[in-house]
Formats: sequence, structure tokens, C-alpha cells
Amino acid sequence: MNKRALRLLTSIALAFTALATSPAASAEFAAPSGPSVTPSPIPRDDPSRGLVHQGLLPDQNNLCHGSLRLRTSGCTHGPDPAPPGMNVKRRVKPLATASAAAAECVGDGTSGNRVQVMYVHPPGVDRFANYQASFKQWALDMDTIYNESAKETGGTRHIRFVQDAACMPVVLNVTISANALANFDATINALRGLNYNRTDRSYSLLTESTVYCGIGQFDGDDRKGSGNRSNVGPSFARVDSGCWGGSVMAHELGHNLGAVNNNAPNASGGAHCTDEYDVMCYSDAPRYPAMRYICGDRAHENRLDCKHDDYFSTNPPAGSYLATHWNVADSTFLTSGGPQPPARVGPIVGVPSKRCLEAPSPADLTQIVLNDCNEGTGQKWTVDTDGTIRAQGKCLDVRAGSSAAGTVVELYSCGGGANQQWTYDPATKNLKSLGQCLDASGGATGNGTELIIWPCHTGTNQQWNLPS
Repeated sequence: MNKRALRLLTSIALAFTALATSPAASAEFAAPSGPSVTPSPIPRDDPSRGLVHQGLLPDQNNLCHGSLRLRTSGCTHGPDPAPPGMNVKRRVKPLATASAAAAECVGDGTSGNRVQVMYVHPPGVDRFANYQASFKQWALDMDTIYNESAKETGGTRHIRFVQDAACMPVVLNVTISANALANFDATINALRGLNYNRTDRSYSLLTESTVYCGIGQFDGDDRKGSGNRSNVGPSFARVDSGCWGGSVMAHELGHNLGAVNNNAPNASGGAHCTDEYDVMCYSDAPRYPAMRYICGDRAHENRLDCKHDDYFSTNPPAGSYLATHWNVADSTFLTSGGPQPPARVGPIVGVPSKRCLEAPSPADLTQIVLNDCNEGTGQKWTVDTDGTIRAQGKCLDVRAGSSAAGTVVELYSCGGGANQQWTYDPATKNLKSLGQCLDASGGATGNGTELIIWPCHTGTNQQWNLPS
């Protein structure tokens, strides 16, 4: 062997040694407990279906539990094909209307593990203004999928979005190079370079591209408990413009949060499942298993975990797979909670005035006032767990959805808007909507005092006792 060849072989050996022992590699790929499976080969590309594998490598040393590796760091199940009715190369249009209620308000909207929604686009192509309302709607649709799925096992689970003062998901507008959009690995590297690399964030990307339908990071860690690798960020899920919508976003977030481990009872072998209908189930590479239609209602295509035995249950039976392995319902990127309490019904009473909130008429635009408590229908309020407060079949509403100080509070037909969502703080006795507090105008306490919203303060005219 000549000296040049010897030097080349030595360099290659040193490079592999450095890769195996570098701190960065060790941090990213500390192999936790999990199913040991044969590494998946790189499937053949099919760009028309969004199946593009540039930047992906076969697993090595079971670091990804048989899934694929990103070229620089992390694991992924690989790209998902477009579901029926979607075309990777045909961009989804903005929604004609976007009127969903706000998401569950969670703390201060920023602390702790959160899902950050992002619109990611190349220079010169920015449709944020046209799509912002749709992006928020799709994020809320994703939240609906998670919470309605939780209800099937008697619980509640909302996505812990990064939220604004009105509890709406914050959607960031981020520009990266066109080259960085060419594949998932490059996208992650570009976003990390912009400091989107927080360990308490899972980044849900709505990407201005037609390369993929969707692709997400997936760690394949089946360990029970908060130390699971899927329970810490940063993680990234990318949905390109041909597949924008709540269902595909929910699917890719599901991978980020740890669905579906390859030793689950109905695992497909490619981080999905075989018991349809289910958000996470389809016949995937490398095995292309036969599907079984255990949950025959097609509507369950927008729900998680057909029989709640593979990856998501708020109440897994003792000794079951999900009682002893990772359960996405335990993720700290979701809220946790048991069965929802019943709605509270009765008067809402002002602390200083001892008078009741009243809707004098059931007509839309009826202004809410204080009045002597009389047990009438206009003072019988239903404070529901969905965030609404209702009387006479209509909702407590901030007029025209304005968050401006002094905006009138009225009765109006329920429409699901953020201006009909209220949160109560038992410590301060404040009722909040749109980031402002329900306020007895001018601090007055007499009959006929009008109710408005106003910046929150410590005054007693913003303190209310709700029905018990």
C-alpha cells in the first residue's frame, strides 16, 4: 500500500472515531431503552407523493430503533405520503372563514414545554398575511383532534401552544434560504442556526414548499416516564403547503411526541399502526403491512389511537402496554387532566356590589348590567368547561371581538370566537377574555351598571364570584 492510500485510510478511521465519540453526537444519540429492530433501508423516492429521502440515512447501532437518521442529528420515521384528497404539488388554499374558539389557556402562554407553530418560507415568497388566520385555525383543529381523542378515555389533553394574550396559538413568520427548504435535515439546521433550538419547544412548521406532504422527528423511545426522549425538545415537524391542515399537522406532531413505537401491539414497523381508522395508521415502508379496520367509523381518521392501546390513552388499564411503556398522553407538551367537571350553573355575583350579572333580554347585542339578584333567567349563567358563559341560550360576548379598553360586554349568539372565551382565576376572582378583565364600569355598584372589559388591576370592581 502506498503512503497516499495509507494516509487516506487513516483519515477515514479518525473521522469515524471522532463521529462516534464527539460530545454532540453523544448528546443527540444517547440510545435509550427501546425496541431493537432491523434498520430500515432507505426507500425509493417518489416525489409525486412527497416521498423524498435526501438528507436521511439508515439507522446505526439501534440509535433510532430501526427508523432513519437525519444526516446531522436526530431520528425520523421518514416522509409520509399525502392522504386521500391532498396533492403534494397542489397548494392548499386559505380557509374562507376561520372562526374556531381559542385554545385552552395554559399558564402564561410561554413557560414550560410548548408547541411553537411557524410559517417557514424562502426569501421573496411570503403569504403570511393571507394565511395567518388559516394557520391559527389549523393549529386549533390539531388541538381538537388531541382533546377529542382524550375524551374517549375520560380525560382532557390540550396542546400546550405558545399563546398570545387571547390564548390563540402564536404563529411565527420565519424566512430561511430556498436551499434550506430542499430537505428536512437542511430545514432543521437552518432553524437551529436562527436559535430555534430550545429544549422546551416542539416546532410545528407550515412550510412554503412542495417537497413533502409531512415529515417529523421520531425518537422511538418506549421508556415510561418524564425522561423519555420524546418529552424534551427541540423537535421539528414539517408540513408542506400541499398538505396544510389540522390532520396532517396532528400526525407529524404525534411523531414528535413519540407515536408509534415499533413494539406497540398494533405497530406497523415504520412508526405507524395497522388498526384503522386512526390519525397515525397506514400501510408504510418497509413492511407495508395489511390494515385492519377495527374502528370502522371513517370519522375516527381524525382521532388518535383506534382502541387506545398503542400510543395514546388518558386511562390505560393496569398492566397494559401503555401502562408500562411510553404513552403520548403523558407528554408534557400536552395539558393533563382527568374527566371534565360538570358545568356550573347559577348567578355571577360582583364582590363589592353583591349584585348579579344580568342579561335583561335574550336578544343579540343586549348589554350586560348589574342588578339585584332575583333568580331570574337573565341571571342564570352556565359556566362551561369549554370556556363559554351562557344565559338564555346565548353567550357572554365582547362586542365585535375588540380587545380595546371599554368595549361593551353583551349577550350574543354563540359562535365559538375568542371573544366568547372566558377564563376565571380563583385567586384574583378575575374573569378574562381577549387578555382583559370583566369590569363594572367606573367602579360603580348600583343597579344598571354596565359591564365592559378593561385592563386587569386589583380593584374589586373586577372581582366576581362564580356559581359553585
